[in-house]
Amino acid sequence: MRIMINLFLLSIITISAFGVIFIKHQNRNMNISIEKIDKKLAYELNEHKKLLDDKNKLIHNRLINIDFEKQLGMEMPHKKKIIYLNLVE
Repeated sequence: MRIMINLFLLSIITISAFGVIFIKHQNRNMNISIEKIDKKLAYELNEHKKLLDDKNKLIHNRLINIDFEKQLGMEMPHKKKIIYLNLVE
């Protein structure tokens, strides 16, 4: 009778130990996947910020060009109309 109780307690302890190991393994896998998702999110946020910065620069340049055109009554030259001079002697 006493041997049966000891075997029962030993089996419960063994099962709980394997349960703890399994839970730690699952926790480690979940933390790894969370880190991957965080890295992906950080990358996408940085790309989004770069795109917003580009958008703001383009809008700013466009507003400046429109403001110059209105105030001065002039047109900003296009790349094809600009003449570069070689001033190196």
